[in-house]
Amino acid sequence: MSGPTMTSNRTIEITRPNWPVLALAFIAVVLDGYDTIALGLSIPSLARDWDESASHFTPALALTSLGVAIGYIAVGRLVARFGCRRVVLVAVAVFTVGSLLTAWADSIVELTTLRFITGLGLGAVMPAAVAQATALNPARFRQSIAVFVTMGISLGALIAGVAGSQLVSNFGWPSVFIVGAVASAILMPFLWIGLPDERETLGDIPAVDAKHGASVARLFDADVRTRTILLWAFAFLVFSVFYIFSSWLPTLLTSYGFSTGLAPLGSAALGVGSIIGAGVLMLGVLKFRMTSVLAGTTVAAIAFLGISAFLGPDKALLLLVFGGVGLGLQAGMIGQAAVAVSIYPQQTAATGVGWASSMGRLGSVVGPIVGGALIGLGTSTSTIVLLACIPVFAALIVILVLGRVPAKAPARRESYSAVPKTR
Repeated sequence: MSGPTMTSNRTIEITRPNWPVLALAFIAVVLDGYDTIALGLSIPSLARDWDESASHFTPALALTSLGVAIGYIAVGRLVARFGCRRVVLVAVAVFTVGSLLTAWADSIVELTTLRFITGLGLGAVMPAAVAQATALNPARFRQSIAVFVTMGISLGALIAGVAGSQLVSNFGWPSVFIVGAVASAILMPFLWIGLPDERETLGDIPAVDAKHGASVARLFDADVRTRTILLWAFAFLVFSVFYIFSSWLPTLLTSYGFSTGLAPLGSAALGVGSIIGAGVLMLGVLKFRMTSVLAGTTVAAIAFLGISAFLGPDKALLLLVFGGVGLGLQAGMIGQAAVAVSIYPQQTAATGVGWASSMGRLGSVVGPIVGGALIGLGTSTSTIVLLACIPVFAALIVILVLGRVPAKAPARRESYSAVPKTR
């Protein structure tokens, strides 16, 4: 039990961790992370089977990210109207069906359409899961909980990279999507039974207040406006570079002599680095401000990108270095959600996380398009990597500035005010 109590001013206070909610939210985001990179690691095999250039799959990658961005933008309003539980359930159902149907796609147009629809579900899961996990757990753990739940994206990417290599080699690219869909379908009844409606525990928020709190206008209130703009810029830059590599790294690695069966190990390397990056965030935030930790991981991303540009065809070393790239970039992607939940009040958390992540996802639309264009032009892998250092350096400047902007939000806004539920 999470141990909710109510203070005299009718503010709900959660006193103990709600482990079942944390576990379910985390697993939902793991499957989100798996499905998010499933297409990227399947492209080398798809290109071979369909006799297409890898760059021809750029629309499918871009529309997946666009669908996710739309899901991120819509989630605040959806949570305000239907609650986190319903949003998570429907979103998981959408990407489960979308992933399953993707396995039977037989043209780029069909593939692109299905991935766009799947992206809508993928985009809604993470902000809603973070919002519910933070709402039903003690406020003092909000940043750590946001990092933990969002880390599921990294673990999902790692699982997809490791399993994808075997699945593609032994069963073909459709198996990557079928396995993800089956895993999500298995999770659905557990979410239905074990994921509570936060409004049952915390009480109903009046509709007018819920709509007001979920409005994007709240992200531009005087006390948070500057930090919102900087956070969005940071998210856009970090996501754009990460998705160049999560989408195209298996393809880029074939230029280093990786087979189509081994190329998905590049995604696994990014995933391993991402898990380590999340661990760095969780430990670092205990002693330093999140923005300071993110500055350090962004520097690490620049360093590893620079090293990878000058490496030879040593497969093990390449995977190790790209793991370092994943550490730096994914830490930024996870950390931006933690910064968002620390900036905004609980009623605005889903909107804040969703919009910051949507700005990132706009970057993830741009990133694969730029990467695909560079690959189509025959640009060398080392040149692509060096060009990627430019936006990462810009992200470093942005996060350093964000860390120097003073917090103006009143502490009392961190609580969750509600009208007690009557039965």
